[in-house]
Amino acid sequence: MSDNLKSKTEKALIWSFFDKFGQQILYFVSGVVLANILMPSDYGKMGLLALFTALSNILIDSGFGSALIRKRGATETDYATVFYFNMILSAVFYAILFFCAPLIASFFGIGQLTEISRVLFLAIVFQAFGLIQQTRMFKEIKFTYLARINNISLGVASAAAIWVAMEGAGVWALVVQAVGMAAIKSTLLWYYGNWKPSASFRFSSLREFAGYSSNLLGTGILNTVFNNIYPMIIGKSFSASAVGFYTQAYKFQDIPSALIGNIFRSVAFPVLSSINNDQERLLRVFGKYIRTTAFFIFPIMGAMIVVAEPLILSLITEKWKESVPILRVLSIAGSFSPFIILYYDLFNTVGRSDINFKMEIGKKIFLVAGIGYIICTGQGIMPLIWLWVAYTLLSLCTTCMISAAKTGYRIRDFIADIMPYLLLTLASMGGAALCLLITGGEWIRLLSSLAVFGIIYIGIASLLKMEILIECRSLLIRKLTGHE
Repeated sequence: MSDNLKSKTEKALIWSFFDKFGQQILYFVSGVVLANILMPSDYGKMGLLALFTALSNILIDSGFGSALIRKRGATETDYATVFYFNMILSAVFYAILFFCAPLIASFFGIGQLTEISRVLFLAIVFQAFGLIQQTRMFKEIKFTYLARINNISLGVASAAAIWVAMEGAGVWALVVQAVGMAAIKSTLLWYYGNWKPSASFRFSSLREFAGYSSNLLGTGILNTVFNNIYPMIIGKSFSASAVGFYTQAYKFQDIPSALIGNIFRSVAFPVLSSINNDQERLLRVFGKYIRTTAFFIFPIMGAMIVVAEPLILSLITEKWKESVPILRVLSIAGSFSPFIILYYDLFNTVGRSDINFKMEIGKKIFLVAGIGYIICTGQGIMPLIWLWVAYTLLSLCTTCMISAAKTGYRIRDFIADIMPYLLLTLASMGGAALCLLITGGEWIRLLSSLAVFGIIYIGIASLLKMEILIECRSLLIRKLTGHE
């Protein structure tokens, strides 16, 4: 990696870390406070609507944001065209969902969903309004501004949600958080963005992006549907409270998993896109991203598996105990999902977004067959959760094999890059699990087990002089001392 690219990447990673870490801390703290006030059924109602919001956002962007990032020399007309396209689609989708709200409520047998969804879906329009501003900041690697925008909007919205929850508003507190964050974020994106759309619209810009973006759109639709389908299946087959237990467990494992995955993804795509004409360098940088991701994601998720019970019971009380086994199993999948995202960006970088789409079709057929079998045989929630783990591992294996053939980054390269950190994590989990068995009191069990895990992981990594640990220390020392 050249000094200029390395410096740019390090700066971007630092600000991306502050951005994502700050968001996850705010999500975590506000989530703990809200979970102690609200009931599982409140989270369940929001979980039932997650698919509609997420799918609308994917359809509105249509992959054009990534196409703009990838295109060198994008014109003002390109940006304006995509902006107007996003706004028109957002208005159309909101209108459709507004009138379909009673049908959604009727399907799940929860009348309150009509009013909830009509307010919640306003977030779709607000998010569309700021999409191009956000895309330009990503392309220009302006993570300083994105960090401020994301954390301010989430902080203010979360504070408002907690206040509303304390007033006894129930599920509406979660609606306030979602819609408030979207509105504030969009406003700040325009304030910091320093861009206004020109009065121009060119269909040729949309056609130019269509070939590349259509595959991204197809992949995004498939992933969004199936990443959010579990709450709908659980809600239809079981209850809103069961959805609440699932969504709470998913949120706990998603906080660290999304933190690591999004930090590197937000940096990886624009950086890799800037060197996509040099394959050797591209693969070398990509391998570095894989090793760095493994260094962080494996110990975090491994610790989550070990301390799931004291974590849930000490932070959000006994009423959420049914989330514990779900959290443990989901954490296995969360350990490997960030790598799949990085592979997707690698394929997109080399202009093969079609690989992701074709691959997703096969994987979703597997998932649908599994879900159908479990539901038809009357099994409970846990087989569905284990199916998700199998689906994630199958996705990773398939992605590795295709990458070996299409990009030159081989399966053995991936295994060699992640294995030291995986083995070290397993050893640390053993020590932490032993500590968990011999201590008492939920807070003592939680803190002592985490301490033992950290000591073993960092201690052995130091003794072995692992590459990523050394580089992290060096980077931290340089930043603290002011020596670049």
